[in-house]
Amino acid sequence: MKIVKQQAKFRKTIAVTTAVLMALSSSMVGAAEKISGSGIAGSPEMLALGAKWQVMSDSAAKQRGRELFNENKYGMFIHWGLYSQLGGIYQGEKMEDGGTGPRVAEWVMRRKEIPRAEYEKLAKTFNPTKFDADEWVAIAKAAGMKYMVITAKHHDGFALFDSKVTDYDVIDATPFGRDIIRELEVACKKSGLSFGVYYSNALDWRDGGDSGMKDYGPAKNPLQKQFVNRFDPSPVSFDDYIANKSLPQVRELVNNYDLSQVWMDTPIYLPAKYSFEFYKTLYDANPEILVNQRIGNGFGDIGTPGDNVIPDAASANTWEGIATTNNSWGYKSYDTDWKSPIETLYWLVANVSKGGNFLLNVGPDGTGTIPAKSVENLLAVGKWLKVNGDAIYGTKPWQVDHEGPTNLQMKGTGHRSKKKFKFEFSQDDFWFTEKEHKVYAIALARADNNQVLVQAFKGKTVKNVRLLGTSELVKWTNGSKGLTVELPTFSDDGIGYALEISL
Repeated sequence: MKIVKQQAKFRKTIAVTTAVLMALSSSMVGAAEKISGSGIAGSPEMLALGAKWQVMSDSAAKQRGRELFNENKYGMFIHWGLYSQLGGIYQGEKMEDGGTGPRVAEWVMRRKEIPRAEYEKLAKTFNPTKFDADEWVAIAKAAGMKYMVITAKHHDGFALFDSKVTDYDVIDATPFGRDIIRELEVACKKSGLSFGVYYSNALDWRDGGDSGMKDYGPAKNPLQKQFVNRFDPSPVSFDDYIANKSLPQVRELVNNYDLSQVWMDTPIYLPAKYSFEFYKTLYDANPEILVNQRIGNGFGDIGTPGDNVIPDAASANTWEGIATTNNSWGYKSYDTDWKSPIETLYWLVANVSKGGNFLLNVGPDGTGTIPAKSVENLLAVGKWLKVNGDAIYGTKPWQVDHEGPTNLQMKGTGHRSKKKFKFEFSQDDFWFTEKEHKVYAIALARADNNQVLVQAFKGKTVKNVRLLGTSELVKWTNGSKGLTVELPTFSDDGIGYALEISL
């Protein structure tokens, strides 16, 4: 009877998870998330694995991990590796100058179909002498970020940590010879930031990771077939790749480093047995570690809307919006379409008001330098968060996520770059968050006459109103049209403000 109840609970959980992902996902990778393990949902194998997974997912330790994740709210994503040396240009051709697959710079091996032996030569020149873990962490902290996630291994198969599984890593294959993951782990711990890693568990162009496409996908018209290395494929089978590289390296990461989060990617046709094994590996090492839904088959802890996507609806589930500071995850030397401070703040506030975290990516260059303009913009947001952080950290969605005339829809990297959005907001635009019986009304524009009306509080009993960052009292009344607030004159020309409303 207990097993039946667990199975019923699991079916309900999978249904909810699928509904959430369907609502959140609209990117190319989001599509892959939804079909991973297709054809086995509801099977005896899936139900048996699901019952075991549910116990781990419901554990008190896992809940502690979720609480820390929610408290942190804002983090730095870092895509860095051998590809960073190229800056999105290979043999004089930019990513957009022909090729197959995504045009983001970290995909250069796949898009330009660089043979494995040729790509491997990049390791011999990888010597980022300007890399300083303490400096990167200091930037993240000054930007108001509470956690960091870096690519321990991306799709090119190269590891930024000391791996005993392979010598294709930063210690054995490069003149740099330093464990980048260890140095960042230590720097984060010293500064009080949570630390996590990205690990491409299913896709590996060097060593046989094809997201299960050949062995487990359909014979005709597989999804995302352009992702896979068909130009110089490894002779290793997908099962051997999982058994001999992917799972062993994940074990190294969770056993040798103090992690709060592991980011996995591109499950596509990854069998449920492997998704479960990855989850159990993380749980056995530290049950508080969270993993994103791209572990596949609904076995994750953190939902993901998609790359550079803001979901339309709020959700109280644990989820994380991800975006780049320009239009590429890895360093692209000619992409200067930087998200300004006001745009970055919009992405942060829009995601958080809908109940999510926000993980914002930077792509350091081959020397280990984070582009100066992205740093400048991040620090401007950090200045805002020093004043208004109470409206962000540790909050949850309120009854309403936004009111006002501005309606910006972010549906992916290409969508943003094509639309050329203007991030100009009205004094009537407010985004809402909630924490400990207090609601925060966040504005990204200043009022012309220092008087604003917040309609969402119409008919509610308001006890007090406070402007974050000041002890100065504000005058307010709550009437038939809503909450009217008389704001003091601001002493700077900064971005917006946040009101704390006690109910």
